[in-house]
Amino acid sequence: MIKVVLVGRPNVGKSTLFNRLVRSQKAIVNDQPGVTRDRKYGKGNLVDLDFILIDTAGIEEHLKEVTDTDIRQQCQIAINDADIIFFVIDGREGVLPVEKTFAKNLQKHNKPIIVLINKSEGSNGIVGLSESASLGFDNIVPISAEHGEGLSDLYDVLKDNLEAENRNLHFDELHLRNKVSPIRVSVIGRPNTGKSTLLNNIIGENRLVTGSKAGITRDSIEIEWKYKDQTFCLIDTAGLRRKSKVTKILEKYMVNDTLKSIKFSDICVLLVDASQNIDKQDLTIARMVIGEGRGIIIAANKWDQVEDRITIKNNIINQLGISLSQIKQIPIVFISGLHNKGLEKLFEKIFYIKERLNTRVTTGKLNRWLSTVIENNPPPLYKGRKNNIRYITQVNVKPPTFALFMSSPDDLPNSYKRFLLTSIVKTFDLFGVPIRMILRKGQNPYVKH
Repeated sequence: MIKVVLVGRPNVGKSTLFNRLVRSQKAIVNDQPGVTRDRKYGKGNLVDLDFILIDTAGIEEHLKEVTDTDIRQQCQIAINDADIIFFVIDGREGVLPVEKTFAKNLQKHNKPIIVLINKSEGSNGIVGLSESASLGFDNIVPISAEHGEGLSDLYDVLKDNLEAENRNLHFDELHLRNKVSPIRVSVIGRPNTGKSTLLNNIIGENRLVTGSKAGITRDSIEIEWKYKDQTFCLIDTAGLRRKSKVTKILEKYMVNDTLKSIKFSDICVLLVDASQNIDKQDLTIARMVIGEGRGIIIAANKWDQVEDRITIKNNIINQLGISLSQIKQIPIVFISGLHNKGLEKLFEKIFYIKERLNTRVTTGKLNRWLSTVIENNPPPLYKGRKNNIRYITQVNVKPPTFALFMSSPDDLPNSYKRFLLTSIVKTFDLFGVPIRMILRKGQNPYVKH
């Protein structure tokens, strides 16, 4: 099983994260033979990803005692033993000199390194996020180990690195690891839109209970399935009604289960009834998916029952363009889950969205784009002063997330931010997926001032 090591300064929250990922019922309380008490192993789990998690002592800037030297050696052994490194920093304090020195040492190991900016609940992690680019790593994830925030983003990055590691494994290990890295696709929507019927016809068997009565599906059911040599985890979910109509405790549990499935999916297929107009609840569900940064595909089901197809198709496209304008060109497919129509097109869109969610744009390309944009369309003045936009870098994927550094982020109008996002989408072909832009105060983090 793959090994992940937690490293960082004392009191940045490594042990808190260790306990959360290992969970009390799974934690190994005894140290491994011959290992100091500051290095613990446990079986970690994040949704469908299983791994060995190693907790280490905090790195110190000045080590004087023999015991301190032993601690450093134990930390080094853990790093050598691990496949992936979680470098934890305190988001409230930012990047300290000892962490910059330690980062240079980590780079020598040539292993996947994920920077976790802990204690980032609310706006606490702004300092750590703005300074983290100076460490020189691509994967940066703001989290709160204490409150469990940011774990869905950590899941995305960890899953990508597990897939990359799989290519370097022996056959037996590869077979085992591939089981934990499928594309997770949740089929969501209002009750009785045909979600279970669609999934049954996709996999070619009556795996899920179906019926004309709404609310048959209660728990989220995961089904592993292969298509074109790609493993999928297809997830059937309970229908989501309007919040005001959800009164029974059982339905509340069902809704929470569906929301959890959305959070830990790669892509959500929102099934709508094409024989009806798009409901307000459909748009509410879509906004939830976009808010979580998941990929979304609108599947207009029961297309075989529609008579005036041109009018209905135009109505759906126009309504989505107006109500969900934050995503340009949301993919729409017109299908019949009951009669297996349009399913191949659906999976074409799934592969398309998966590729764009994982898009990485180099810092060089981004800043060349930024220079041209600012030259042609400079940001508006604020109180007669120029708001200097200095630098941009991509800090995450799924969804593509960009950090923009400027002199006064609070004074940048939302209209100009939308203009920049639209330009990024067009320039780097990010149509159909949510993208995020974080505004930060500061200079170019890669230039010494």
